[in-house]
Amino acid sequence: MANLNSPKQGILNISNVQGNYLEVPMTFTTAGNPIDLTTFDAIKMEVKKTYNVNETPFLEFTVNNGLTISGTNDNILTFVLDETFWTSQTTKWVYDITFENGSGERYTYIKGTITNTLTASSL
Repeated sequence: MANLNSPKQGILNISNVQGNYLEVPMTFTTAGNPIDLTTFDAIKMEVKKTYNVNETPFLEFTVNNGLTISGTNDNILTFVLDETFWTSQTTKWVYDITFENGSGERYTYIKGTITNTLTASSL
């Protein structure tokens, strides 16, 4: 089981141009040692217009459904925002990624904004 004690939250703000494919890999370590992400019972990413907990997510990713775990030590988490996401006319989103262990403890380790720079070109 992964250690969720004293988590530090990171902020990763993401920018991309409308219609472009974007792959975002994140490497997780603690004190320089890899964190095996397969030891978590659940990892979930939600993308919304605001941080309102009652808002229905525009996108929701889980492991093997938009989130991929990889790396020699299973400590790299990757998500892809493809052309479908970037066709939205919304220019700014917020997101967070939560991790849950077998005891039901849930922590948000990563959060940030996703900025969609609109283009004049049709997609």
